[in-house]
Amino acid sequence: MLKKTSNEKKLVVLIGDGIRHQHFLFQLNSKHNISAVFIEKSKYPQPIAKTENEKNAWTWFFERRKVFEHETISPTLNIKTLNNPDIFYVKKNGLNSLKTLTKLKEISPDFIACFGTGILHEKILSNFPGCIFNLHVGIPAYYRGSSCNFWPIYNSDLKNLGATVHRIEKGIDTGKIAGAKLITLEPTDNEQTLAWKTIHVGTQVMLDTIDKWKLEMLHLKEQKQIGTLYKMKEFNPAAIVKVKKDSFFVQGHFPGCLLYTSDAADE
Repeated sequence: MLKKTSNEKKLVVLIGDGIRHQHFLFQLNSKHNISAVFIEKSKYPQPIAKTENEKNAWTWFFERRKVFEHETISPTLNIKTLNNPDIFYVKKNGLNSLKTLTKLKEISPDFIACFGTGILHEKILSNFPGCIFNLHVGIPAYYRGSSCNFWPIYNSDLKNLGATVHRIEKGIDTGKIAGAKLITLEPTDNEQTLAWKTIHVGTQVMLDTIDKWKLEMLHLKEQKQIGTLYKMKEFNPAAIVKVKKDSFFVQGHFPGCLLYTSDAADE
């Protein structure tokens, strides 16, 4: 059980620089005062397409994401927040810099909520032991590492699409779990809506985690099973080709999985 240690609690948020990360921040700030926000320049993969088909698939995926984020996620940012926290912008991997560490020590946060950042190094973890929690858009018993709301789609394993909030410890996505939730599948889902749902439910899990922490009712669970580790370089045009081929759903079995059809994939 994670307990509070003082009356005045400071919440700090560490995020990437995408719209989805802003959604996470705004949702948290609509419910809780935030002392400071560190926005890290995101490290997006830049793989080389080996074929024209791969190039087209990569462009297709990210154009669809851009449109989806503009139409669906951007409107969620129009929400009233409780305060205007200090904001610090850092470069790629900048959260592990001495400058960031010094600033964090000055703020002295009691709870740090992370989403979409690079891996935090030991010098950060050791200075804030037990109080850094990560939104992982995956179920770590099956999927750890990078883009874990993509790989269940790639593997046609939609029953394991969800999100987890875990304490950050040594190892990638192996820390004790504060909460987790699977998404609800619908016949109209596609690769963009499924990924978004993991972010949406994961943000709710983080809010629930913070609420329980404030009430001194946060219980953490050990991970009993450690899933496959996916690296950033594996999220590449060849993987997108498969998802593009299988990207149109037909009504299928619920709630375990949806059936795919590739008939209309290349319209």
